[in-house]
Amino acid sequence: MKKKADEYLYNEALKYLGKYPATKKKISEILGKRLKNKKTYQKVIFPENISKQELIDNILQKLDDLKIIDEKQFIETVFHYYEQSLFSIKKIKNKLYQKGFEQSLIEEYISKKVSENPDLEIDILKRFILRKKLSKLESSELKKKLYQQSFSENSIYKVIRD
Repeated sequence: MKKKADEYLYNEALKYLGKYPATKKKISEILGKRLKNKKTYQKVIFPENISKQELIDNILQKLDDLKIIDEKQFIETVFHYYEQSLFSIKKIKNKLYQKGFEQSLIEEYISKKVSENPDLEIDILKRFILRKKLSKLESSELKKKLYQQSFSENSIYKVIRD
């Protein structure tokens, strides 16, 4: 017995989200892969008047309306994880972008975090130096190590000056 395509894809999305948190972009990729799989065509009936991308967009909208995908909560969790991993703000932005978050959401969230704590990167930088036991290095060697970790020039100079 074949299923309707939207029902099948919705269940596939739920199955994936049951195992892993994900962004809309990631779910879209997963569903796109399911549609490219030849076995899917044996199990599913596709409506003739709607494109596959429209089908995926409708499912993403449904998941969003039901608050199953909550990117704002997810970005908060991922940001906190990277902050605890002592990544620079620049590196965190790149990681969030790679995860599939929209650029505007990343910028909005990071500017909110920086406005709450203007010394956020400096705090991360100080913890990084302590954890990696870099305080004994001479300043030029320390600067080099910190630049390699993508910390901003201003933050590096403030920490070295103190």
